[in-house]
Amino acid sequence: MKGLFLAIVTATLAYSGWWFYAAQSLRSDVEAWFDAQRAAGWQASYADISVRGFPSRTDLTLTDPVLRAPDGSYGWAAPFFQILALSYRRGHVIVAWPDTQTLMTPDGDVAVTSDGFRASVIHDGALIQRFNVEAETLNLTGPDRTVAMAGLNTALEKVDPSRASYRFAISIDGIAAPASPVTGSLVPETFATVRADTSLDLTDPLSLDRFGTDMPDLDMISFRNTQLTYGTLILKAAGQADFDAQGRATGEITFEAANWRESLETAEANNHLPPGLSEGLLELLTLVASLSGSRDTLDVTLGFDRGTVLLGPLPIGRLPPLR
Repeated sequence: MKGLFLAIVTATLAYSGWWFYAAQSLRSDVEAWFDAQRAAGWQASYADISVRGFPSRTDLTLTDPVLRAPDGSYGWAAPFFQILALSYRRGHVIVAWPDTQTLMTPDGDVAVTSDGFRASVIHDGALIQRFNVEAETLNLTGPDRTVAMAGLNTALEKVDPSRASYRFAISIDGIAAPASPVTGSLVPETFATVRADTSLDLTDPLSLDRFGTDMPDLDMISFRNTQLTYGTLILKAAGQADFDAQGRATGEITFEAANWRESLETAEANNHLPPGLSEGLLELLTLVASLSGSRDTLDVTLGFDRGTVLLGPLPIGRLPPLR
């Protein structure tokens, strides 16, 4: 019995020592990260940092964190920010945001309000293996525009251990964007749902120690099972584009739009289109639809040649470089 008691005491002391070591390491890592941002010219501060959760968790909380770019154009501030982890499950952390926070932009501050806004990160060393973000509601209120989202879920997963290849999916159950003094009635109020499933190839794997400072570039993007529902309009996309060192796209993406005629007529009836535009737009889209053999479903393939957008052999515009 005495031996068992000593074994329990020894194990308890060892685990306690390990927990305090892990908690101090997490605290030191976060402090070092803020020091590195300040050395790079960022405004990076917080009022307090604490680690709690003994014995099964290491939960770090930053109070009043502030990050702002060296030129002051972009930034973020919140009443708190949390990094939550199970002590016995290394390489898996949960990040939690508060219900209110602020994004600073060149056009003014954006108030962010949310419910259940959190992320889960699984990593192997510094390399990110899986990343999920979810929110029951997420509302962005800027100087001239408000966007409200419900049922937000995103997921990024590394699919090839030897390459920087990822699968990215996003699902949004509802988006509302009320008209503003700037856009007036030109923007419909509801953009109902988004479902997207894509594959991405990057120039380098995503890494925690490079996140936000030295991000890899996009090599390839492939769309599948991608659908946007906008009132009665159902828009689908499929295809692939590759990117050169300058971020110029080359490839083909096919767009299919169902109920486009009804959606255009509704937009005209609700004054969502400038006067005189709908008639010419209807004629143009009817011509494009007839080329695919259907008057009610648009089926258009856009080609990309080093950033130039092509409709068949005809150039119709350019995409900006995507870096």
